Amino acid sequence: MVHSAWIARRSVLSGRPDTVVAGQRLSSAATGWFGRYGSTMNDLSHVDGRLAGIGLWLRAPGPHDGAKGILERAITAAQAADRAGLRSLWVSESDVEGPTGAPYEAYSLLGALAVKTEQVHLGVVADRMERRAPSILAKIVTGVDVISHGRALLTLDADSSDDADIERLTEALVVCRAVLEDDLPTWSGQHYAVEGAVNRPAPVQAGGVPLVVCLRGNGPWSSGLVSAISGRADVVVVDGGADRVVEAVRLLGEGVDQSTSDVVTGVLGQVAIEAGLDAASATSGLAEMRAAGASGCLIGVPFPWDTAIIGDPALTW
Repeated sequence: MVHSAWIARRSVLSGRPDTVVAGQRLSSAATGWFGRYGSTMNDLSHVDGRLAGIGLWLRAPGPHDGAKGILERAITAAQAADRAGLRSLWVSESDVEGPTGAPYEAYSLLGALAVKTEQVHLGVVADRMERRAPSILAKIVTGVDVISHGRALLTLDADSSDDADIERLTEALVVCRAVLEDDLPTWSGQHYAVEGAVNRPAPVQAGGVPLVVCLRGNGPWSSGLVSAISGRADVVVVDGGADRVVEAVRLLGEGVDQSTSDVVTGVLGQVAIEAGLDAASATSGLAEMRAAGASGCLIGVPFPWDTAIIGDPALTW
């Protein structure tokens, strides 16, 4: 049994990773195909230009905020980000396992925002609560890319504290890149597989859809984690403050294979504005992220996503 870009298994709908080919080793053909997509990619210098600078992160409403008016508020915030010249717009992932999560499906919300904006790139701050099969995710993101005329981002999550998560992330990046870019991707690994996962209509974004890893956890960066991300992901979003950004910038820079690529995976930090505070409260955090070597930063704005914060000149990179 395999995944195609058209088939969603029960495990996808429940938000849990798939293990449909557990124990299966790569064939020689698959190994060669993995080398094509899994090693360092072609020149990615254009990606930093798309995501460098300030991104707006619409943090999830709380359990008592209710769902009424969320779409209208999200559209207003997204259009404010467009006018302010912010580089990207991010929504929080929903929580399928309880009433406390965001009362929307993240990529459906992005699709709605795609037709109401013109400039900002559109992504999801991924977490492990809603983990889709990578082939399905690539197909969903392709739809957002087409609707937005080439502004979609594909995000995967990873836990730096979980060594077992590294192989899954590596395979997910490979499958996503394949479904987005290959005419007829067929591949199998330990955790995921695709067979003839035709993705039409194809993405329209010049340079391809950027692959983003949202890194969680406080564990140290292992060599396996560096290898999984470096060259395969275009950008990694790091939480945990400036020290974690410094570590990511250093290790991802050292992880580049100079024989095949001179491009370093970009690093974005995160700064959250707490409820009741204004944009000026984020300036010290932004300065720390710049000093740490980040190529940009996501500014987390609490619900109801005040446009006065979003358009404040203090939010500059």
